[in-house]
Amino acid sequence: MSVLRPQDQLPGLNTATILLVGTEDALLQQLADSMLKEDCASTLKVHLAQSLPLPSNVNRPRIDLIMFVVNLHSKYSLRNVEESLHHVDATFFLGKVGFLATGALAALFSNLVILTALKRRQNRTDTSQKLRPREGK
Repeated sequence: MSVLRPQDQLPGLNTATILLVGTEDALLQQLADSMLKEDCASTLKVHLAQSLPLPSNVNRPRIDLIMFVVNLHSKYSLRNVEESLHHVDATFFLGKVGFLATGALAALFSNLVILTALKRRQNRTDTSQKLRPREGK
């Protein structure tokens, strides 16, 4: 079982890598596309996964933020996130994990929570702006 750790690799210069984890492939891809369209001083890489653990035989970059996307209308989506959390090292939860809830109002855990509906383009754009790295942070 492979556990993701935030310090597995050195950070890239002016590069941020975000991992979106969720069961709705099409919406994750649309969100990733919206994020990549936004202007940013640093290079952004977005990777998608339906669940964790990630395959261990793949060379992957350092992951700077994991966003778990939960559709609250789907028990499978919530269960998938709950099971995936077992594959994340506890130190990731110090500002490197967030939860994006879709489908209903929710408050999950004590990390970043973004409530949105990803079906509208404007919502995806707004959400992608919230997930982008900021200058000086």
